[in-house]
Amino acid sequence: MNTETADSLSGASHTSPAPSVLMGIQYVKSVEFQVLGAPAIYSRVTERPHLGVSVDVRAHQMGENQPNFEVELILRCQGHLPAQREGEEIVPLFDVNLIYAGIFTLQHATAETFEPLLLIEAPRLLYPAARNMLGTLCREAGFLPVIMQQIDFAALWRNRRAVG
Repeated sequence: MNTETADSLSGASHTSPAPSVLMGIQYVKSVEFQVLGAPAIYSRVTERPHLGVSVDVRAHQMGENQPNFEVELILRCQGHLPAQREGEEIVPLFDVNLIYAGIFTLQHATAETFEPLLLIEAPRLLYPAARNMLGTLCREAGFLPVIMQQIDFAALWRNRRAVG
């Protein structure tokens, strides 16, 4: 978002730089993967698991008056087999808790752009690697890889703000 302003004395205009977020390093901050009911559960898995996924985003400033922030993308994924017959319980397969984080620097941020940059744009940059990590973890645990669609981080942010 560039805006032009005119200098009233010289008549020249200049463009103020657009707010942006720059990603430095990204990393797995924490991961926990539990296979529920192993090894017997592997004899029951014949199809792609059904998933329950929850997503959260946290950001905190790394130092007072610093433009650097750690942003955490928190993914919790629970895989299960659906009930085969009415009244039958679902069969839990695995439970994954992944915190994928990155160090971000804000440039030219204003009060209006501060939260959207950290809670929408930053997790949007982290998500492809976090989704890949989740798929790899599931595959390495002996299940079909988790396939997750793109997440609308803007809607997630709006919902969080609406809740207060």
